[in-house]
Amino acid sequence: AILSLRTRTPPHHQRVMSDSDSSANDLSMSSSDLSSLFHDLTPIPQDDGPHPVCSIAYSAEFIEAMNYFRAVFHADECSERALKLTLVCLKLNPANYTIWHFRRRCLQRLHEKRNLISSQVFDPDDVRKDLSLAADLGGSNPKNYQIWYHRRALLEPLLTKCQPKMNDEESMAIKMTARNELDYVSAVLDEDAKNYHAWSHRQWIITNSSTIDCELWNDEKKYAHSLIVKDCRNNSAWNQRWFASHKGRAKTALSLSDFCCEAEYALEGANVDPHNESPWRYLIGLFKEQNIMLKKAEGETRLIDEYLAKMEGVKLKLAEKDNNPDGCYNLTSAYIDLLQMKGDCNSLIQAADLAHGLSTLHDQIRAKYWIKREGELRSKAAVASTA
Repeated sequence: AILSLRTRTPPHHQRVMSDSDSSANDLSMSSSDLSSLFHDLTPIPQDDGPHPVCSIAYSAEFIEAMNYFRAVFHADECSERALKLTLVCLKLNPANYTIWHFRRRCLQRLHEKRNLISSQVFDPDDVRKDLSLAADLGGSNPKNYQIWYHRRALLEPLLTKCQPKMNDEESMAIKMTARNELDYVSAVLDEDAKNYHAWSHRQWIITNSSTIDCELWNDEKKYAHSLIVKDCRNNSAWNQRWFASHKGRAKTALSLSDFCCEAEYALEGANVDPHNESPWRYLIGLFKEQNIMLKKAEGETRLIDEYLAKMEGVKLKLAEKDNNPDGCYNLTSAYIDLLQMKGDCNSLIQAADLAHGLSTLHDQIRAKYWIKREGELRSKAAVASTA
């Protein structure tokens, strides 16, 4: 069975900054060093107006660092010392978008000064160090959007230039960068498998680097599977399975063979826990995107009938375990959807009757929804009976 196979869990991300890394990324630097470092600049205090309603009680360290930052920002000084200052400020507030943005400007301009003929936006070594820095600063708050955006902005110049005909050296460098970043995201998801920012970043990496690393799609299906094995109710992992199986093409239906493979996977997931909504919604999503294609084929309801029969098998297993299959409303909901896709009068009446049972007995918390669905299904049945 597919869901009985276990894959290796990606390793936890480890801090990779070494003692030889630039002092601009020295986490031990503090605001006490600023007065000597910026002896030639006049700090600019925050202007809260003549009569502030509710002044924020910033620490003295925070006030001094931000006053110097405003002076540097006003002077547009993208120097080594300005880069060091951004680190001091980010240690105090890692969610400050303006400082992350200014830090990238510093990295870019310093790289331009050092490499006048380089076609790269950032120095690759600076990118490596700043990715590690972002991991250090974001460790206590992995849902900090600004840190995730900083990672993406650093990698964007490299990953968005992927071309299938790149030379081997360039291609290998991009593959390694992408794979390393995926390992980092995996480590974050090990701690919180439903971190939206991590999943979004992961999809962006795969979409942009898959042109030169086509194995990423299959590897990602395996990765999503490993998370589903750990927690079959992980909606994020099911969503990633969908993303990987469709290769990021949201509006393109799967081929019939791929559809059958994914439909069987969903059914196996439903067998693990029939009360779990995720595999049933995955299955119905597959059928909905195939619906037009199926209607054009001969015997358009064959696949639907096949899976209705398989769902009856799931009901029997529930009954054998002394569980009332009618009380498994996620299964019944999917069953109703498939009957509606068949569209004939008898199927629509059966679907309406099941919806009535959900509204009155088995899913009363969504009674109004099921009453509405029942009415729609009976109206369609009436139309179908006269066709």
